[in-house]
Amino acid sequence: MDEMKTVFLSDGKKIVLDDDNDLILSLVSNKKTEDTYKLPYPSGGYGGRSLRLSPSEKYLVFSCFSGESEEAFSLFEIENARLKLLYDSGYLYGEDARYSFVDDEKILVQTFRTGSWYKENAETDENKGMYYEFGELNLFSLETHELSRHTIRVYPSDDWKEEETDVGSFMFSGIISTKSGCQFSVIVPWGKITFSEPLENILVVRPE
Repeated sequence: MDEMKTVFLSDGKKIVLDDDNDLILSLVSNKKTEDTYKLPYPSGGYGGRSLRLSPSEKYLVFSCFSGESEEAFSLFEIENARLKLLYDSGYLYGEDARYSFVDDEKILVQTFRTGSWYKENAETDENKGMYYEFGELNLFSLETHELSRHTIRVYPSDDWKEEETDVGSFMFSGIISTKSGCQFSVIVPWGKITFSEPLENILVVRPE
């Protein structure tokens, strides 16, 4: 996660995070602080942070990690020179979280890794099939203010080479609207995969 403590709005304002002691977000215009928001200090620890604006600059994501394989985000609405908290996820187990807004900004997409490809980390299902818990694809609705979490479960092929696939990015890459719903595409270490609505709680992937 890139650690960015200041973001700039197109109207000249900026939002600054001060985390030297407390966690304080400040909305600043012409060197004057117009609004501040004090975030609770995470009980699970604080290993790093980043700020991200939505494309319209209507929303701000404050994300942080504990340093103990946990990720969290807080989502704010920026309106009338004020910061309004919409949602706080608290810490979720995982690493290397990424955040993206869909084009209409009705959904915030969160991705993060939860496992690695090493055979000692593999699990077996009720049919004795071997799989890995790869990560999560999570969708936060700006309309309902609810976070839906979806675990990606990977069933590797027989010739799967773990040493070649345990590196690389995992992030949201785009959304396509169809008559039957939306399709969410994500980049994974072995390429790109697409999931169609409605998303199940467990998203099964079988790479070739």
